[in-house]
Amino acid sequence: MDILLIIKTVAIILSILVLILFFYHKHSEHLNPLSQIKIAFIGLVSNFLDTIGIGSFAVIVAMRSLLGVMPDDVRLIGTMNIQAMVTALIQALIFLHFVPLNIVTLIVAIIMISLGGFLSGLIAVRIDKKIVHMVMLIAFIITGILLFLSQLNILEIGGSGTAIRGMRLVIFAIFMLVSGTLPAFGVGYYSLIKASIFLFGVNPIVAFPIMASASAFQMPVTSVTFITKAKFYFKSTIILAIFGTLGVLMAVPIITSVNTYTLKWILLGIVIYNIIILARKKQGH
Repeated sequence: MDILLIIKTVAIILSILVLILFFYHKHSEHLNPLSQIKIAFIGLVSNFLDTIGIGSFAVIVAMRSLLGVMPDDVRLIGTMNIQAMVTALIQALIFLHFVPLNIVTLIVAIIMISLGGFLSGLIAVRIDKKIVHMVMLIAFIITGILLFLSQLNILEIGGSGTAIRGMRLVIFAIFMLVSGTLPAFGVGYYSLIKASIFLFGVNPIVAFPIMASASAFQMPVTSVTFITKAKFYFKSTIILAIFGTLGVLMAVPIITSVNTYTLKWILLGIVIYNIIILARKKQGH
């Protein structure tokens, strides 16, 4: 059987199993019509940006603060990871079909990011919220630095290859393990993955199937702990997933024509906004 087909099949089965667990642990969440509209808008915009390579977690964190929904940070993180199972799976199925890449590189990314997601998920639901805030703050600062260096063309070495081999693959695996820990603390890893792809001289387009495929495995793995500990917003997760899927489908046809340079500056602004909000929360504690 084709290895890509196996990867796709396993990702689909994994997401279905975790979604069954999600509905088994459903709980009540009161949302008035206005809040539902706000969350739907967040899901649409964040996953549209996610599909074109900007990422969604920083956008969701910022928009929920601006719109006054999903106030609890730990439950928000669980919600983001669970809804991303669906949207990342759709992205993965699309990108794996259209973008050629080395299977070994892809499998290493999937395994290491999933491992990082599993280990960090066990930790994130058990530690104090102050520590979660601190990890989120540090991760957003690192993300902001990577984005800024990328915009100045200092970081993006780039290349035309589709594979990472030898010692570079080992270093890449460590990058992926670290990246996989971030979503459990509410921070996306797209910037870190892109940075590693560029630094290893691989064609930037390869980042898309790697990010999406790794997310399709990592998000369910990370979500299990949040689900079993009831650290998520039930209705909000469903709304984000439904409208997030719509955002993905809207972005795919125009992905090659979007001015990502401008959008990255916008994302940098969003990251800085998140840093300010988290810093204020830390001072409040």
